[in-house]
Amino acid sequence: MKAKLALLVGAAAGYVLGTRAGRERYDQIKSTASELWQNNRVQDTVSGAEDFVASKAPDVQHKVGEAARSAVDAARSKLNRRAGDGHGDEPTLAETTTATADTDRNQP
Repeated sequence: MKAKLALLVGAAAGYVLGTRAGRERYDQIKSTASELWQNNRVQDTVSGAEDFVASKAPDVQHKVGEAARSAVDAARSKLNRRAGDGHGDEPTLAETTTATADTDRNQP
């Protein structure tokens, strides 16, 4: 259902932006879209979507924060391993990027 709605909205937007029917047709489409947007069923759906997003936002925020912390920890661990392998001081960003690219190429 959401995919169909997105497709219809995208098609309508594309038509409006690409139309060569002139200002009159544009105004007609704009008026119809405005009426549709003001429809109670559409507004109920929008409200439901807003409520759903608001209820899921804390969970998403928490998961994104965990993923970011995990990525930082993994990067620090990798840098520490490289520094402990006798490579001297912590590697520069260029050295780390090159090492990552080399490791990725050597993977099966």
